[in-house]
Amino acid sequence: MRTTRSAVTAGILLVLGAGMPATRDALGQVVTTPSTQAAENIEGITVSGKATTYARPDLMEIDLQVSSASELTADAIVKYRDAKARIEEAFENLKLDQVAIEERGLLVDQKGPTPNQYGGIDPRATLSAKPEVQLSRKLVVRCSGIEGRDEEELLQLVARLLDVAQDAGGTVGPPPGVNPYQYSGRGIDLNLVRFIVEDFGAVEDQAYEAAVADARSRADRLARLSGAELGPIVAIQEVSRPGDPVANVPRVVMPNEEPPQAGRLESTRLQEIPVRVEVLVRFQLRPTPDEGAGTP
Repeated sequence: MRTTRSAVTAGILLVLGAGMPATRDALGQVVTTPSTQAAENIEGITVSGKATTYARPDLMEIDLQVSSASELTADAIVKYRDAKARIEEAFENLKLDQVAIEERGLLVDQKGPTPNQYGGIDPRATLSAKPEVQLSRKLVVRCSGIEGRDEEELLQLVARLLDVAQDAGGTVGPPPGVNPYQYSGRGIDLNLVRFIVEDFGAVEDQAYEAAVADARSRADRLARLSGAELGPIVAIQEVSRPGDPVANVPRVVMPNEEPPQAGRLESTRLQEIPVRVEVLVRFQLRPTPDEGAGTP
């Protein structure tokens, strides 16, 4: 189910080249200044158009962490393989064709003490004679084809996937050893589930079409009020498109984590996701027939 809404703000630039100042050099020749060149290049009317369409998510993702630690590296490897195999087997036993698990890179580091909510570490936790080797990997549970399901059905599916992951020994949420209090208020993603729109090309086309149409409507009105007629489009500039980062909203990338993927739209809420675009459209201006008739 897809709906369309439009909210357009117009930015107006109306410049006529006639009457612009020019200068003369030492020999008396007319020299075109950069300002007059710019005026000649932007004759007409330029408006900005914004449009928003909405798309229902078609993919759901849950992040899991599988890890193991031991003073002996060989033991850590055995524990890690067993833990990963348990999780994969648990999801295979669900026998859900639309559910798959994707692996991210393997991290090998030293297991350290977990910081408390104040950012400090219990000094007693650092008295271990020998550090432990830790192996950890991020697993992404992907469930496709959710756009046709109702909310109650999706809730039951989310509960089932989370319970299976935790019963199999997986950790849901941030990687081990990360203190969520450290990133409070800085855009860290502590949500358990992501709802995603991967294929939004058709909805994006609708947004662009609506933005250009709205820009034309605004430009036509301004031209009419200025005593001119709107001509054809001479230039279009893309200002923003779906998937662009939101200005002034910091996004914290967790340690040893990959940045958010481009080319898709994400939401932490189960709802239709907005597909927003903004364009600048420049039109030619023509004098009205009445004004042109008296011109020699």
